Amino acid sequence: MKKIIFVFVFAIGILSISPVHAEEESLRHAVDAENRFSKRHQSEINIFGGDLLGDEWHNSWDVGAQYFFHINNTFAVGAGYMYSPIYTDNSSTFGLSLKTKNTHTIDGQVMISNDAAFRAGKSVIRCDFYLTLGGGTVWINEHYEPMGMIGGGLKVYTGWPWFAIRVDVNNYIHPTPNPTGDTINADIAFNAGVSFLFPARRAEEKKEEASPE
Repeated sequence: MKKIIFVFVFAIGILSISPVHAEEESLRHAVDAENRFSKRHQSEINIFGGDLLGDEWHNSWDVGAQYFFHINNTFAVGAGYMYSPIYTDNSSTFGLSLKTKNTHTIDGQVMISNDAAFRAGKSVIRCDFYLTLGGGTVWINEHYEPMGMIGGGLKVYTGWPWFAIRVDVNNYIHPTPNPTGDTINADIAFNAGVSFLFPARRAEEKKEEASPE
């Protein structure tokens, strides 16, 4: 339960960060809607990897990929896949019951983004804080179990309009088959990855399109 509360507070917190608190003119310019590129009808492919803190088992690693379609600058819908092995005490009741230590997670997601910016030295970095909500299934111990997900993260835009860096914290809530009865687990994944955005758009393109011939 503490894990769920932690991720929920983290996800809500990143959406509550408001760019209007930026006092410098350069930061205000960066978060101004007129100066940011539009994500409307843009596709995003994210490849990630990191650490999975299992509720029923020990820490493990994970890898996966996601696809998002940005409906507008705030909302996006997508789907993802994640693989992770199970590390546990082989002599425990749970360990002895395992027929396979491979887990596969497939889900659909809704992403809610909030434009922001921060200063790094003399440069201003554009970024998104976002909340993700989703659901799907997790294949564990040769069983398909329902799964719900809540999380969020930070996406940092680079100098290339088609490339960004993401950091995510997600909470996967699902039943886990156990000889003593199914238990409801809340696993936390800490992941970092890269996103490829297409069509690639620069902030300047918006102004150029709006300017008269």
